[in-house]
Amino acid sequence: MSEARESLLVRTIWVINTCVDQIGTVLFALLIITTIKQKRLHGTCHLLLGIYGVCSLLSKIQILLPFTLIMLPGSGKMPRLYCALIQIIPVGGSMNVFSLMLVIGADRMLAIFMPLWYSTRSDKHYLKIMYLASFWFPLLLLGFAIKKVIEDPFINVKCFATDWTASDDQNLIQSIILVLICLTSLCYILMFFKLLYEQWKGKATAQRKAIYRTLALIMAIQIVGYTLTSIAYNIVMRISSKFSQDDLQYITCAVNVMSSLSSSLEVPVLFVVSTEHRLAFKSEFSWLFRNSPQTNTNNIPNITSQINTNFVQKYQPPKVNTLVQIN
Repeated sequence: MSEARESLLVRTIWVINTCVDQIGTVLFALLIITTIKQKRLHGTCHLLLGIYGVCSLLSKIQILLPFTLIMLPGSGKMPRLYCALIQIIPVGGSMNVFSLMLVIGADRMLAIFMPLWYSTRSDKHYLKIMYLASFWFPLLLLGFAIKKVIEDPFINVKCFATDWTASDDQNLIQSIILVLICLTSLCYILMFFKLLYEQWKGKATAQRKAIYRTLALIMAIQIVGYTLTSIAYNIVMRISSKFSQDDLQYITCAVNVMSSLSSSLEVPVLFVVSTEHRLAFKSEFSWLFRNSPQTNTNNIPNITSQINTNFVQKYQPPKVNTLVQIN
């Protein structure tokens, strides 16, 4: 390990990977700030996307501790206990991304398949229930970490996630991620056919289709990016004997960079395709758009309000507050 740390190539690749990851940190931080400060993004699904942004940000900063150990003088290791205490939140957040993907998909399914109930639910309690439903995965990781740390808490490790979880537990985590991805994909497939049916019946609205298109695109970026990265890693590991150590470093760096950029791409795509996110971002960071043509937002209707109005006109329930939150 110490010889590898002294290599200029290894250090350069670590710098590249860490810097690319921090692009995502900045982008997700912008999403989080916009969601917190802009009231138009305080609907249930908006807030779930904000929490998703927090977890994605945590996944971006988990590289910082191993990077610091690589760059600082010394052995490049620290006791497993301290490593786990520092890394459990960032790594747990990265795991929460996948369970939140499923929860967000389930939320959209409830909005599309059960609109009457969805419009009359308690937003506050519903949001708590939906987030807690996603929190089991990080808790599972915590259990695995405790089990591994107890074995030998003060052995020095490099502080990767694989250093404080057992190999069998890592395989189980990967299997769970695959199941979560499949279930999330199933949610959007079912919603697609529901919207297709509504389109055939002449009941589909442009707003509802826009909601689906936005979320499906965001989740597709995450799912496809993760899948391609996993395939690339497996291929590299299988044929690693054909490459020199330097070549493997270059290839692994390229895979890491593409993986990081693909997940970071979710934020600009969200701001481009979601009208409410775009308007909220322009309102919150108006100083960035001083030299750009001014957009009159007074004449741009709130899509959530439009959906509510359409719903009230159709079903006439008493005091309906909201039907579907725009994403």
